[in-house]
Amino acid sequence: MANGIQRSLVSENGMPFDIVDRHSQWNFGPGALQTFNGWQYAAYWDDAKQVSVARRKLPDGPWAVVSLSDYQRTSTGDRGKGGVISRGFGDGHEKVAMGISSDGYIHLSFDHHLSTLRYRRSIQPIAKAPERVVWNEKLFGIVQNHLGIIDSRSHRNDAQKIVDQTAPKLESVTYPSFVSHGNSMLLYLRLGGGSGSANSHLFHYSGGSWSPRDEPSSQFIDQRWSGGDGTVNAYPFGLVFQHGRCHLTWCWRDNPDHRTSHDLCYAYSDDGGVHWRNNDGSLVATRGLEFITADSTGITVMKIPPGHGYRNGGSMVVDEESRVHVLARGPNGGPTFYQRDPQTGDWTRMQAPQLGKLLTYNGNLYLVSNDTFYRTNPADPTKFKVLASGFESTFEDSKLSLDLQRPSHDGWTSIIGQKDKNITVIDVKLE
Repeated sequence: MANGIQRSLVSENGMPFDIVDRHSQWNFGPGALQTFNGWQYAAYWDDAKQVSVARRKLPDGPWAVVSLSDYQRTSTGDRGKGGVISRGFGDGHEKVAMGISSDGYIHLSFDHHLSTLRYRRSIQPIAKAPERVVWNEKLFGIVQNHLGIIDSRSHRNDAQKIVDQTAPKLESVTYPSFVSHGNSMLLYLRLGGGSGSANSHLFHYSGGSWSPRDEPSSQFIDQRWSGGDGTVNAYPFGLVFQHGRCHLTWCWRDNPDHRTSHDLCYAYSDDGGVHWRNNDGSLVATRGLEFITADSTGITVMKIPPGHGYRNGGSMVVDEESRVHVLARGPNGGPTFYQRDPQTGDWTRMQAPQLGKLLTYNGNLYLVSNDTFYRTNPADPTKFKVLASGFESTFEDSKLSLDLQRPSHDGWTSIIGQKDKNITVIDVKLE
C-alpha cells in the first residue's frame, strides 16, 4: 500500500485543542470532507474561531482556504431560547456540518448546542464549475437563522434581499447533518430541547429551496414516551440512502447522562423521509403528522438496557446488497458491529476490532479508526485486513471524518483530521 497512500496539509490554522479549559474536540462534523465534480471540499473551525472552507482539485491539487470572517464563536452573546446552557463554548457539540447539493451550492451549518440556527450557503452554485471560481469569502452568503432563500445576486457584504419572508426562525438546534441523494438533499436537526427531551426533524432541499421550513411540519420523531420520566430523544447512528431507500438507525437516551442510552432502533423511508416504516415494513410515522416514538411498534430491533456500556455515537453504512451496518459500543462498552439482513430483517451483532467510521465500496466494507484502516467482507465482518495504519499522531486532536463521495469518483477515499493546528488529509486507495 506504499503507493496507495498520500498525505496533504490543508492548512495550519485549525482551532487549537486547548483553546478553552475543557479540551474538547472541535472538528470535524458531518460531511466535513467530501468530493463533488472532481474537487474536494473541507470545512472546519479555525484558530480565529471562524469557519474555514477549503478546496482542491483531485487527485493532488493544492489546497485553497478561505476563512469566513463575519461570524466568530464566542462564549457570550444571545444564543437563543437555550440561554446560558446553549452557549456550549468548549463542549465540542458545535462542529461544522457541510452539504453540497446537486445544483452545486455549498451549505454550512455550525455552532449549535440548543442554539438558534446558524446556516449559510454559497451565493452561487460554485461547485458546478469550480475552475471558473476565484476562491474567497464573498462566495458565501450571510448567516441565517431560518431556511428561507437569500437573493443570490447579492453577496454577503451588501444589503441582501430575503426572497422568501415566510421561513420562521429555528430555535434550540443541535446536531445538524446534511445527506444528499440524487437531485435532493436532507437536513437533519434535533430541535425543541436537550438530551433526553428533544425531537427530530427533516428538511428537504430541491430546486433551490427548502421544504418544509418550519418546526411542526418537519418533525418525524417525538420525545414523548410511556417509560422513564416521560421523555427521551433519538441519537442517530446514521441516515443513509441506498437504492432510493433512506435508512435510519439510532439509540434512545433518557437524560444527559450517556449511561441512560438504550435500544438499537431502525426505520426506513422510500419517499425521501416523508413516510417511515418499521423493521417489518409497517407504516409508523408521517413527517409533520404522526411521529416515531419509543413506544412505536417494531422500531426496536435489539433490546439493550440502560446502565451498561452502550451509548450514542457510532457510524452507519448500507452496502450494495442493502445490508445495514452499524458500528457502535455494545452492552459491555466494547466496539460492536450490528448488521441487518435485507431479506429477513433479522439483526445480528458481533465484536469489532475498534470504533471508528464505516465505508462501503465495490463489494467491501471498510472501518477507519484514528490509527488503522481495515477492510472486511460485508457479508461476514469477522476477519479484517489492515490496509494502512499509523494515523494517530496526525489525528489525535480531533474526530476524524471520511470522504464518502470520493470512492465513486476515482476509487480512493480521504480522511481528514487535526494535530495541534495542522489540518491534514490522508488519501487511501481502496483495494
